[in-house]
Amino acid sequence: MGFPTDPATFEQDDRISWSKADNCWILETDDREFQYDTALKRWVENIDEDLIRQQQQTYQFKGVTETEATHPRERKQKKRKEMQEQAEEQPKAKKQRANTAVWVTSIPLDATLDEIHATFAKYGMLAEELDTGKPRIKMYNDDDGNFKGDALVVYYRPESVNLAINMLDDTDFRMGIPDPSGKKMQVQEADFAYKREQTAPTKMSRQEKKKIQELREKMERRLAEWSDDEQYADVKRKPTESDKHMVLKHMFTLKELEDDPTARLDIEEDIREEASKIGEVTKVVLYDEEPEGIVKVRFTDPAAAVRCAKAMNGRKFSGSPVVAYIWDGKEKFRKYNARRAEYEKTAAMDSGENDEAEIKRLEKFGAWLESDKTQPQNKTEDATPENRENDQEGGKD
Repeated sequence: MGFPTDPATFEQDDRISWSKADNCWILETDDREFQYDTALKRWVENIDEDLIRQQQQTYQFKGVTETEATHPRERKQKKRKEMQEQAEEQPKAKKQRANTAVWVTSIPLDATLDEIHATFAKYGMLAEELDTGKPRIKMYNDDDGNFKGDALVVYYRPESVNLAINMLDDTDFRMGIPDPSGKKMQVQEADFAYKREQTAPTKMSRQEKKKIQELREKMERRLAEWSDDEQYADVKRKPTESDKHMVLKHMFTLKELEDDPTARLDIEEDIREEASKIGEVTKVVLYDEEPEGIVKVRFTDPAAAVRCAKAMNGRKFSGSPVVAYIWDGKEKFRKYNARRAEYEKTAAMDSGENDEAEIKRLEKFGAWLESDKTQPQNKTEDATPENRENDQEGGKD
């Protein structure tokens, strides 16, 4: 504006004077008045309320009330007030609660609470009761007090619900052991009826609030220990390529592969289908020369490999308990390789270490040489089987 800003020079400007009533410097121009703000160190325009009302009457239009604000500052204040009143009039939308529970049916009637806990705890951390600290699992009984095969399992995090459904729905409760009734366990999302069963007080005491806060802190600490993302918390490195690989043991037997050559394809397909429920799978490799029945699964994300290893470990596949863990990148597994097998066979022959099958083959070949079939028929004398075999090998080279 060209106004002086140093109070030491104010007295030299005819437009500036000291107001004892307002206890501040006043600057007057032909049509406006300013007041010096010592905190902001700049001039601030004074608003003349009478002048505003005169402008309202002078520039009043049809449809505009006499009390309507025309100054920009007043218009903003009025608009802010109207928006606040509208927000107070509208009822606040209730935040949708995330579901953290699964409803389970067709559980074997002789199942125990510990068995249910062990089965479902693989797919997420279970919530705990406030008073007892026990896992929130409710088993439902019939009129005679006997367990009827239904249960409610409550997790701490909603992400565990879908994982448990994907892995456990329509499966045997005891992996690899069909229920005598022939029914498969059914797992689905629970509705919020179980929350209505809890009669929480409308107003909690300070002690109750403290207990809830302590339980929440305890669950968060346990979650940090259980969480897949903490898998590498104590390792001063980033996940490597090997961390994307999960190793599974006891997935097949060598006899099973020998009896049915197509079994390996079915096994790989079954494993890929199960593992894909947890994360994206890029490769499944079956090591058909490992007596322990080893299969390696590669994921796109290391966290998915960790989750799948936790979920698969201990489950039963074809009646055998599965061992699942993350590959360390160093452990080697054997798989049939035709080129390697031919090389090892040739090396064994060169070293004189012929096995029983090779000895029998040579004996059979010797017997063939001594038979009448060795006599050439309409062929040259050099046309022996051995020469013909050498000629063929030479042609291949």
